[in-house]
Amino acid sequence: MKILSTLATLILTALSLTSCVKESDDILIQNDPKLVVECYLNPTDTEITAIVNENRPIDGEGSGDRGKVNPVVNATVLLSDGSNEVALSNTKNNTYKIAAARFKLVAGRTYTLKVSAPGLPATEATCTIPQVLNALSAKDNDLKYERTQASTYNVYRQRSLSWSNTQNKPATHYYLVGSGEGSSYQVKATAGDSTCIKLKNTEVVAFLNDAQPSSATYSTQTLNFLVGQASSATDSKITSTATRYSFVYHVDKNYYEFYRTVKRQREVGDNPFAEAMPVYSNIKNGLGVFGACVIQVKPLQ
Repeated sequence: MKILSTLATLILTALSLTSCVKESDDILIQNDPKLVVECYLNPTDTEITAIVNENRPIDGEGSGDRGKVNPVVNATVLLSDGSNEVALSNTKNNTYKIAAARFKLVAGRTYTLKVSAPGLPATEATCTIPQVLNALSAKDNDLKYERTQASTYNVYRQRSLSWSNTQNKPATHYYLVGSGEGSSYQVKATAGDSTCIKLKNTEVVAFLNDAQPSSATYSTQTLNFLVGQASSATDSKITSTATRYSFVYHVDKNYYEFYRTVKRQREVGDNPFAEAMPVYSNIKNGLGVFGACVIQVKPLQ
């Protein structure tokens, strides 16, 4: 009889526990409205651009749509170098721009970005543009073929890159190394016109950082840079939709940490058992990134 009484007590306890479970739709997740800002400074760009959105709640209608954003069209976006300040104008929905010729970006200089909008906390962030790398060189090895389909192979150039920094004092340097398609364009420089390469469809193959003294040389291990496609593993005819380059982005810590954590978060994917990967942000009172880079390239073909 005592056993039956104990069993009945356990059953009643279990039933009482189930009464505490609620459907997820009944649970409200607090959401504090914030500005989401994304802006990168590159001295060779023809425009300075900032993207401004409002954060989205984690639940609710459309919360699972990764392509959906909440554009902020009435923001005030101010960029300063400590002596001069300019306003970026809204050109399309969430995009704010100014021609680079109107506000010269200088390697080694620190900049402040301030973004505000009615009803949302004002944000602020700073970044310093790294110095331009010196003497970028490449050492090539064999091509590597990887099958993607029955009759298609991706072709990679096995290459190591070397460069030296021009920083006046020891510091930790951050680099993104990879490859992409490139097209040339002209920019106005102090000593005349300069030819720069605009990259697209880029792929980062290595995130590197190192504390280096002034003028120290840095060399990568041998890395695989996508060159194009071929029809077989012995086909010497390599096709590509555009000229391809290997690149080194010399970036500040903000740029480096944001892209490194975004990459790791994407690698987690939709695995519900993986640990969450927080994405880096340096936007005070908001979300996003304000970072800087200088870029050096070497042709792959």
